[in-house]
Amino acid sequence: MGLTKQYDIGTFFGAIAGVALIGIAITQGGSIGIFLSLSSLMIVIGGSISTTFIAFHYSKVFVLIPVIVKAFKPDNYHPLEYINLIIELLKKYRKDGRKALENHNEFLGNRFLEQGIRMIVDDYKVEDINDLLAKSINAIKERHSQGQSIIRFLGAQAPIFGMMGTLIGLIQMMENLSDPSKIGPGLAVALNTTFYGILLSNLVFNPLAVKLSTRTDSETHLIKVIQSGIIGIKKKSHHILVSEQMNAYLSKLEQTDTDVTPSPSIKKKKKKKI
Repeated sequence: MGLTKQYDIGTFFGAIAGVALIGIAITQGGSIGIFLSLSSLMIVIGGSISTTFIAFHYSKVFVLIPVIVKAFKPDNYHPLEYINLIIELLKKYRKDGRKALENHNEFLGNRFLEQGIRMIVDDYKVEDINDLLAKSINAIKERHSQGQSIIRFLGAQAPIFGMMGTLIGLIQMMENLSDPSKIGPGLAVALNTTFYGILLSNLVFNPLAVKLSTRTDSETHLIKVIQSGIIGIKKKSHHILVSEQMNAYLSKLEQTDTDVTPSPSIKKKKKKKI
């Protein structure tokens, strides 16, 4: 249970299953040893990483590891949980005013919701709250797109260097045309680089880029729901109206009832922020 909360099992399963199925297919047709080539791996990985440092600033490349790790973390952006919480805060705010929110802004489990509640407590205008949260959405998209673009670039470069390695191997093989016994093994080694390039591109880099892109969409979608709720709290709108406005961002299956029950999420206990 703890493992599923810390990591996305689906990502691990997909990676392991992909490698396992390819490995089984290889062993069914012969020895897996002919697919192992250190020089081919160096050409593909070394070439891809080198061109990445040329194309992007080194500081952005170095922060890529935490970005990749994020793909293996679970998707914690569930708007329904926050809708119930926001409705509870709205009811408290309509009844007791800003003082009702002063003790909750540090225990909400989401930095954007905390930011919004803090702005309400500090008596920000609706326009300012809306503008700041909108800028947060744009900043997230821009920041995340940088890491995703690097991974997509790696996915594009890997097959190119795979083909380059194959050409290098074919050129070297031409030296041994006088010895037919060396042509077959030489050709097998030459094609390994293409195999590595396609494998890394389609089993590692491209899926990671898509996974991170969907995570960005989930996070920005959640912020839009929170933004709608925060504006509703600030305006002291009726909780049914605010609930419907937030539910408008969800599919029919995800939507909650307009007469929501109080959320148990508000506890004076620090939660890990997302």
